[in-house]
Amino acid sequence: MKENSVKIGLILAGILALFLAYYFYSGQELRPREEEPKEEVFNLEWKNLASTTPWSKRDSHATFVFQNKLWLIGGINGDGLVSPSRQVKYWEASHFNDVWVSEDGVNWNEIETENIWPPRRSMSIVEFNGRLLMFGGWSPVSGYSNDAWQSSDGINWTKLEFSPAWEAREGQNIEIFQGKLWVMGGVNYDKRKVFADAWSSEDGITWIQATSSIPWAGRWDHATAVFDNKIFLMGGMDLETHVYRDVWSSPDGANWTLVTDSPPWQSRQGHAAVNFGGRLLVMGRLNDDRENPGPNDIWQTKDGVNWESLGELPWDGREDFSATIFKDKIYIMGGMGQDWTWRGDVWEATLKIE
Repeated sequence: MKENSVKIGLILAGILALFLAYYFYSGQELRPREEEPKEEVFNLEWKNLASTTPWSKRDSHATFVFQNKLWLIGGINGDGLVSPSRQVKYWEASHFNDVWVSEDGVNWNEIETENIWPPRRSMSIVEFNGRLLMFGGWSPVSGYSNDAWQSSDGINWTKLEFSPAWEAREGQNIEIFQGKLWVMGGVNYDKRKVFADAWSSEDGITWIQATSSIPWAGRWDHATAVFDNKIFLMGGMDLETHVYRDVWSSPDGANWTLVTDSPPWQSRQGHAAVNFGGRLLVMGRLNDDRENPGPNDIWQTKDGVNWESLGELPWDGREDFSATIFKDKIYIMGGMGQDWTWRGDVWEATLKIE
C-alpha cells in the first residue's frame, strides 16, 4: 500500500513537472521577442532633372538659395579652347554674369540686370544678414579680385567701398560659421601663389585673419562645409598639380586639427561637400583617364574619421560643379566633365533612410 502511494506520488510529481515545463516554455514562445534595433541605412536617390538648360554650359559659377528660389550666376565655358595636352585658354573663354532663377531646378528664368559686376568665374556668393554678398574671383575685364558687391534682391548689385585685408584670388571657399563670414584658401595664378589662410568678418567689410599659421597646405578648389559645430576642409590642389585627400576641422576657424590624411576616398579637387541628413557628404571628382583615374563617387561620415561609400554617382565625373541644398534636396549643376567639355545639366538627390 505504501509502495503504491509512493508510485502515485512520483507519477503526479512527474505530471506536474511536465505541466510546469510546458506552461513555462509555451508561455515564453507566446511572448513577443524583443527585436534588436536595426541600424538606419543612409542613401540618396538621384534623378536627372535636365540634360540641357536655358543657361549656357559652365563651371566655376555660383549657386545659392535666396527668397525661397534657386539662383545661378556667372561662371565660364571653355569649350573649343582645350589643347591636346589639356591646357585650357581660360583667358579666351566665355565668362558670364547672367542671373538665372528657378523654383524647381527644371524651369529657369533669366533676370535682366545692368547693375552687376563684369563677367566673372570662381566668385563666392552667400546670403548674410538678409542680403547677398559676392567676393573674389577672376574676370577677363578686371583680372583677380578681392572686391565685394551686395544686393537686396539678387538683381541689382552695388559695389561695397572697402579694401579687404585678404589678397585677390579665385578658388576660395566661403562659409557662414558662428555668425561670421569665413574665407579660406584660394589661388592667384598671376602671382603663382596658393593661400593657406582663414579670414572672418561680421559684416563683409572688416576682415580679421584668424591665425598666421594655418597647418594645412595652401590650396584651391578644395571643399568646405559646416558640420558638427566645426568647419571641415577637404581636398583641393596646389600649383604643382598635387591633389590632396586630407580632412581638417576647426571649432573656431583659428585652431585646426588633422582629422585624417588617409580617408578611404581618392584625392580630389573641384569636388563638393555638404551637410545633409545629419551626415557630412563629399562627392564628385574629375576622374579623367590620364591623371586622376578612378570612380566618381560619394562618401558619407558622422565624424569626419569613419567614412562609408555611397557608391558611384550617376552623373559623370567633373570639376567645379555646384552643389546646393534646396527644399531638402541636393542640386548638382554644371561643371567641366571628364572629357574636358562643359556641362549644363541639373541633377537632384533625395534622402532615403531605410
